[in-house]
Amino acid sequence: MSSSKLRQHYRQLRRQLSPSEQTEHALLLAEQLRFFFGLKHSAHVAAYIATQGEISLNPWIAGASRHQLYLPKLYEPVEPHLRFAPLNAGTKWMRNRFAILEPAAHWGQTLHPRLLDIVLMPLVAFDRKGLRLGMGGGYYDRSLAFRRARKHWQKPLLVGVAHSCQEYPALPQQSWDVPLDLIITEREIIQPK
Repeated sequence: MSSSKLRQHYRQLRRQLSPSEQTEHALLLAEQLRFFFGLKHSAHVAAYIATQGEISLNPWIAGASRHQLYLPKLYEPVEPHLRFAPLNAGTKWMRNRFAILEPAAHWGQTLHPRLLDIVLMPLVAFDRKGLRLGMGGGYYDRSLAFRRARKHWQKPLLVGVAHSCQEYPALPQQSWDVPLDLIITEREIIQPK
């Protein structure tokens, strides 16, 4: 199956989850994340605001006070990429060109992803080798391309976050793909093979 057909199928699959299933998955995911982060000291963590059926981080975010959380912000001056703006009580919001909520932060208020400890990444589909199929814009792959340059980067740890139904047996790999270090679903924490 082509990447575009996979993307279409899995986006539809996650959007078909009922509101009660979405809520249940978000609560179960929060438990998995609390277990995972229970093993970590305070950290600079990139999260996201769920859209189009993505699994929500909101229940976990509500209790993640010992970590400094950041949210992705689109920047497109030359080549589209992401910077990460701090999330706090005074965060002002705006919608980007995809109508996704993001912090209304200026460049100087954002971080390059190499300064983060952990990046929680939404996805459309994943496999157990750590490959991730995103929405198709390449924002995360471009922004994290420095991870491909060396095999032993210490950070950020790249964690794909998804509904378990988004698992695919073997995704096609592209030269620009940045593999995940872990995948966390509402059911389990997966260490890629």
